Amino acid sequence: MTQQNLRTTGSPVHPAVFPDGPDSVLRNPDVSETQWHRELVRVALYPWLFLTELAGILLLVLAGVLVDGAASVLALSAGILTVSGSVLAGWHRASRIASDHRHGPARRCRLDRVRGEFFLRSRDFSGLGTASAAAGTLFAGVDELYRSPARDWIDPALCAEVHRVAWQALCCLDRTRGARGLAAELAADPASAVGDLAIAARPAVTAIDDALEEVVGHIHACLVLTRAWEAKLRHTDLTAQAEHTLSALPGPDQLRRLSEAAKTLPQAVFAYITAARDVTDAGPFPWEQPTPPQSRRRRALRSHLGTPFVRTSPGHARAGDGLP
Repeated sequence: MTQQNLRTTGSPVHPAVFPDGPDSVLRNPDVSETQWHRELVRVALYPWLFLTELAGILLLVLAGVLVDGAASVLALSAGILTVSGSVLAGWHRASRIASDHRHGPARRCRLDRVRGEFFLRSRDFSGLGTASAAAGTLFAGVDELYRSPARDWIDPALCAEVHRVAWQALCCLDRTRGARGLAAELAADPASAVGDLAIAARPAVTAIDDALEEVVGHIHACLVLTRAWEAKLRHTDLTAQAEHTLSALPGPDQLRRLSEAAKTLPQAVFAYITAARDVTDAGPFPWEQPTPPQSRRRRALRSHLGTPFVRTSPGHARAGDGLP
C-alpha cells in the first residue's frame, strides 16, 4: 500500500519495518499530496531502474530499424522484457515506500533522515519516562479512531483534526528531549553552581507532561464516545439479525398441523401391515402371543391404536384388520 492510499483511505498510523526492527509510524498531516507524489516518482525512477528502462526503449527502437527479421524479433523481445521488468521493479519499490524503510547499511531511508519530516515513530519516544506511555496512547488512539466503524458517522475533517492535535502534541513532546537530558544532568549535581537551573528545568518539563496528559485524556474521551456508538451499531445489527432469524422459524399453527398429520400415521401403517400379514399368512406378531407380557403389550397397543386384536386361525379374516 502506498503512502497516497494511506492518506486517503486508511489510518495515518501503520506498521513499518526499519533497520532496527518493526515499528509503528504516525504520518505528518502537513505533508501535501504533491510531496508524496514526488517521493513516489523518485523511488520508482531509481537511477539503475531508469537506466534499465532507457536500455529497453533503445532495444525497441533498434527492433524497428533492423532489416533482419530474426534480429528484429530478438531485439523487440529483449526490449519488451527489459521495459516490463523495470516498470514492475519500480512499482514494487513505490508500493513499499510506506512499509519498508530498509535500504542497506550505507544508505538511510530518505523519509527517515529528518525525524518528523514525513512521520514519527513510536520508538522515537522510548526512554522518556511516563511520557513514553502517553505517546503510545496517542498512536493507538488515532489508529483506533480511524479504524472504528463509527468513523463513517463522523465528519472527516474532525478525524483529521484529531490526527493533527495528536501530531502537534507528539512534536511538543519530542522537543523536550534536550530539556529532559539537561534536567537529569543538572539534578545529578544539585550542590553545584548550576543547581538552580535544574530546579527551573524540571517544572518546565513537568508542565509539558501535564499538558500532554490532558491531550491524551481528551482523545480518550473521543474514543469513549466512538466505542459507545459502536456498541449501539452492534446492538442494532444483532437485533435485525435476531428478528430475521426468528421470523424464519416455524410458527405454532404450522407445528400443530404437523403434529396432527403425524398422529394418524401409526394407525394407517398398522392397517397396511396387518393386511399384508393376512394376505401372506405370515402368522401373528410378537405382541399377539398369548403370554401375559405379550397380552399386556397387545392391550396397550390396542388402546393406543383403537383397533381390536382378535386371534383367528390362519387364513381367516380378523376383526379390525384390513385397510382403513
